[in-house]
Amino acid sequence: MSPATPLDGADSAKQPLSATVARGLREAIMDGQLRPNDRIKQDLVARQFGVSRSPVREAFLELAAEGFIELERDVGARVSAIETRELEQLYLAREAIEPIIIAETCRHITSAQLVDAAELNVACEASVAAKDLRAYVDLDRQMHFVLLRASRLDVLCDLASGLWDRTHRYRVAISQSPSLDYAFDEHRLLLDALARGAADDSADIYRIHTRRTRVTLSERQHHQTAET
Repeated sequence: MSPATPLDGADSAKQPLSATVARGLREAIMDGQLRPNDRIKQDLVARQFGVSRSPVREAFLELAAEGFIELERDVGARVSAIETRELEQLYLAREAIEPIIIAETCRHITSAQLVDAAELNVACEASVAAKDLRAYVDLDRQMHFVLLRASRLDVLCDLASGLWDRTHRYRVAISQSPSLDYAFDEHRLLLDALARGAADDSADIYRIHTRRTRVTLSERQHHQTAET
């Protein structure tokens, strides 16, 4: 992991040091800078963030509770391995929660939010055409959360955001992009259903979209595991 400077800026001043350290490590894991089974040494993290060991220990406990790392005696921690079973459970949870949110989005979404989501979907397609998978993963999340947050169901959206955090590293690690045409077609169908005010259709399309993603990622994970 490259040296971090997350203590600079207004956002970090508003939160405890342990939260700032946890955020920096979480983002490094999600983006693949820290890979499955990598060791994370407490002293090194403290130096990189310019903090004492106490907030680092607290950050480790937070990330362990979220499933990002496993605590190891005398080592500090290790990035959790990518597990097919965990991947499937996280996506099953998303399949249960997010269609409910999207049905409510259908009742509240504005024309401006639909335009924003459509533009992000176009940007997703452009990033895949440019073979920039990292950009695609980030833009895809932005598009989904424009739609999810439009529901005004903040508690459920926060739950969904936590699930997306947990699945992000799977997508980065596994999504070494065959065709994503199905995803873009599903996005367009979803946007059309939302524009029509069809709540049931929107929920069904979103559920199918999430389920197909789960099955695709799970199959790729099985394939990669078989090759190692």
